[in-house]
Amino acid sequence: MRRLLRRSAAILLVVPALSLMLEGHSGTLGPTTAYAQFGQPSPTPTASCSADPSGLGCGADSPSPSASSSSGSGGDCTWKEGGSSVVWIYGDTAPPASSWPWLDGAEYNSVIAWMDSHAPAELGTPPYLSMGVVFCPDPTVAGVFGVGTLQTAPTAANVLGLWALSQVPWVPPNVGTSPPLLTAAAVVNLPTYVYLNPGSPGAFENIGTTATAGTGPGAVSATVTAVPQEVVWTTDGDSFTCDVPEAPGVPYDPSYGTTPPADACTYTYTATGTYTLSATVMYEAAWTSKNAGDAYGDLGLVPGATVTEQITVKQIASVITAG
Repeated sequence: MRRLLRRSAAILLVVPALSLMLEGHSGTLGPTTAYAQFGQPSPTPTASCSADPSGLGCGADSPSPSASSSSGSGGDCTWKEGGSSVVWIYGDTAPPASSWPWLDGAEYNSVIAWMDSHAPAELGTPPYLSMGVVFCPDPTVAGVFGVGTLQTAPTAANVLGLWALSQVPWVPPNVGTSPPLLTAAAVVNLPTYVYLNPGSPGAFENIGTTATAGTGPGAVSATVTAVPQEVVWTTDGDSFTCDVPEAPGVPYDPSYGTTPPADACTYTYTATGTYTLSATVMYEAAWTSKNAGDAYGDLGLVPGATVTEQITVKQIASVITAG
């Protein structure tokens, strides 16, 4: 089974040709990155992963992961996960049941049958040192996952939601400041207004997608909706958070004078210089499923994409005259 990683690396080259259907948005994936080939027959892999820029699979002979396993239930679904040094691939000879001691006989047979005609998903970031299976209901396989590093651990209660979350096309927010970036400097010891440009990509708006595996009335899908809650700003090691109502922020208006309004998000620099200013929108993510035992859940607060800009801070020049 050690060849799953090698095979996954090869088919990453042809992911656009696979029939993983994503309803809704499409675009660049964000911090929680997944490479999914879930639910469809896979092509015959090429013999080498050398052309894969991610390098996935080139470490197929890495040390065996821990033999520990985990399981749980969510709705009518069951999630089971275990480390293994043997990961079977589509078209290979099936490994013995002893390779997956965390599956019982019926589950093992169900996984073998499912893998005989489907490519597994990859959830998280490499290396994929363990394998997970969602049964809906047990031992009916809804999906098989190669499990890598995740910000949130997969469980029966959230694995389908994490799968959908990995497909959300996060867009870095478009930010503005008052004084404006590039054309004017911020002023030391005075509030600098920071905000997300309304109506621009990555603005303070709901986002989500549906990931669907299979075709027809029996297709399994998971839909995630992410609702913005706050914006986390960082500037050269300092961090501040603006949540509702000031989360999106507003540009400065002369009518505000020296008192920022309630919906303003500001930061006061105390020294001159050039600073790195970054913004990340944080979202509350919830998900539902179809043909997966009506499983649903809440993934909590998750980050969108981050944008980074440079901001210059200067001192106001003053002239003192005698009089």
